[in-house]
Amino acid sequence: VGDADLEATLAAAGITMSSTNATVLEFDFTSISQQFNFDFVFASEEYGNFQCQFSDAFAFLLTNVNTGVTTNLAVVPNTNIPISVVTIRDFLYNSSCTSENEQYFGVFNGGAGATTSATNYNGHTKLLTAKALLIPNTPYHIKLVIADRGDFESDSAIFISSDSFNV
Repeated sequence: VGDADLEATLAAAGITMSSTNATVLEFDFTSISQQFNFDFVFASEEYGNFQCQFSDAFAFLLTNVNTGVTTNLAVVPNTNIPISVVTIRDFLYNSSCTSENEQYFGVFNGGAGATTSATNYNGHTKLLTAKALLIPNTPYHIKLVIADRGDFESDSAIFISSDSFNV
């Protein structure tokens, strides 16, 4: 099945999605610090093939339990644009569309070259940071969710750096 929270988050950004094969990791925590961050890389088999019009999606949904306010932390740096193959791409690997936020694109592994890459995906972003300011001693809920968009054939993944989950 898909994920309604992910679909609603994307819809709020003007992106429609019918998700399938959703994977979710969620938990509650109470921060002792105002700073919250973790480093991650987004990888996808869609780079080079479907980067112009189609993309799996993910979100890091941080909710202040006291206020109910939820924020997606998986956005292109300094924007509110959700990260995906469509929003971070380099036209060099599919000249059918322009580059978007290419300064955050990391490596293209060249289709069949994906089998020898560190991630086994066609391409991935540079190391990115999800971050937020928190209210110390306040309960929060975080939901990390990724899903296929419509199909189940081209997969995507999130790799979180070890020891980078800083609360």
